Amino acid sequence: MWTVASLCALKLMYTREDCLALVERSPAAVAAHDKQAWLDMFARNYSVEDPVGSLPHVPDPRDGHALEPLSRFYDTFIAPNDIRFHVEQDFVCGLQVMRDLTMEIRMSPRVVVQTPMHLLYELCDEQGELKIARLAAHWEMRAIAKQQMAYGLASLAASMRSTVRILRYLGLGGLRGFMQGASGIGDTGKQQVQAFFRSCNDADIDALQGLCSAADMQVALPSLDEQISLLQLLTAGGQFSLGKMLAAGNTVSASYSYTRDNRCSKGVALFQLEPQSASITRLNLYCRGKDFVL
Repeated sequence: MWTVASLCALKLMYTREDCLALVERSPAAVAAHDKQAWLDMFARNYSVEDPVGSLPHVPDPRDGHALEPLSRFYDTFIAPNDIRFHVEQDFVCGLQVMRDLTMEIRMSPRVVVQTPMHLLYELCDEQGELKIARLAAHWEMRAIAKQQMAYGLASLAASMRSTVRILRYLGLGGLRGFMQGASGIGDTGKQQVQAFFRSCNDADIDALQGLCSAADMQVALPSLDEQISLLQLLTAGGQFSLGKMLAAGNTVSASYSYTRDNRCSKGVALFQLEPQSASITRLNLYCRGKDFVL
């Protein structure tokens, strides 16, 4: 079991450049259709959630730590498509990398979809080598399906080919698991996130606490490996501006700009919400430096 001291030592072992170098290998392998290179980046105990809210792809407990489920994921979703990553921002926070990007997926010569995404990589050390332990892709299945359908008959053909591949490699259970990603907190969650940032800008602690499942909820700052209270977030005194918001499963991810003392910085906020009440149960702010620490 990892101790606090060993985890701190592990974070010091790998630099920001080390983490980015590993993460950059993923789009390179995907673009080159180098399946083995892509598989080799993952830890033995991996989890791939693509999109978040769908059934995760994890090692089969009946087969130890086999990469077979990950291999089937590659054959289903990566192998048949031409995929390009257009990265806008990277936020390296210890052994986590949050990417703010758009993924361009060419499903056929006539069908190309642009997928706004927040992509979280959680990294780990495995026998002295940096690996991907968890990959969580935050994107909206319904919005992409609507975009895809705009191509008419070409879309129908591409969708049918995709469905056949899912059934071939993942089976009926895999299709059901994938389609779980079409449901979730949706627009209700986005409205909660908008209200959260509006309350921050208004320095309204009562409204802010009312949006959360607990008045003493802590806000995680992975860049500093620290947590702050809601009141500390308000006391910092800056103003938020929202960019793209994506609802995936029971999470909402949001690109934001934060202005304080004539200095503007950017980040990605990751909200976890309770599905029935839509109250906010957890918030991680992926950013650089000490934006919210006085």
